[in-house]
Amino acid sequence: MQVIELQRDDWNFFCPSTGERVFKESGEPNATTIRGIWFDEVPNEPEALASELQGAWAAHQAIQDAADEAVDVIAFLKSVDQPGWVAFEITTSGMACGPVSNTTWTVLDLS
Repeated sequence: MQVIELQRDDWNFFCPSTGERVFKESGEPNATTIRGIWFDEVPNEPEALASELQGAWAAHQAIQDAADEAVDVIAFLKSVDQPGWVAFEITTSGMACGPVSNTTWTVLDLS
């Protein structure tokens, strides 16, 4: 699967295929094309994971657990062969009590 990197300062991200807002302003999933979402804070707990990815994700996690390695979301996404699916690695930045940034990986079905 192709992984496209984006830098954003908001959740204003639209599906290139349907034009739907991918996330609500609160950050919750919104688009019907979402097939999985991973957050850098808890990469081993994806949300809205499509049934087509569940078995492969469990196998990937088991291999990394057995090797006592951290979860590698990018390696998993690049190993997936789903025509028309694209992963967007989105890093959002801002200020809180100092600079903060978060990364999410969102898989969209663009077919």
